[in-house]
Amino acid sequence: MSNATIDANKALVLAHYDAVTNRHDPEAIRAQLAPDFFDHAAGKRLSAEDVIAHSAAMHETFADLSAVAECLVAERDIVAGRFVWRGRHRSPWRGIQPTGRHVEFRGMTFWRIRDGRISERWAEIDFVGLERQLRD
Repeated sequence: MSNATIDANKALVLAHYDAVTNRHDPEAIRAQLAPDFFDHAAGKRLSAEDVIAHSAAMHETFADLSAVAECLVAERDIVAGRFVWRGRHRSPWRGIQPTGRHVEFRGMTFWRIRDGRISERWAEIDFVGLERQLRD
């Protein structure tokens, strides 16, 4: 696989974070995901509409939601990254009523790219740490 392809794969993943987390851009999300996208964290195939709904819910729950890559590496058809999310808790999340608190949480995600689109995702997000920030 060429360096240009690896760079394009990394750019796609960063654009996906921008579309899902930083801007909530449904059209971009539809263009970025393969029709048979499989999310291993969810344990099932998700349509672009499922991902768009998740993005909308996260933006409803956390105002000023953003994600930044702290580290991004790629090899062959896989892009892996460590990301930090930030936002302000403004509506219920997992049974926790709005706190108005600013939160910051991290996670690591692997993405498989096929034919210029995202086909698979594996994610380990520190939701325990996020919940701790909201409860303490």
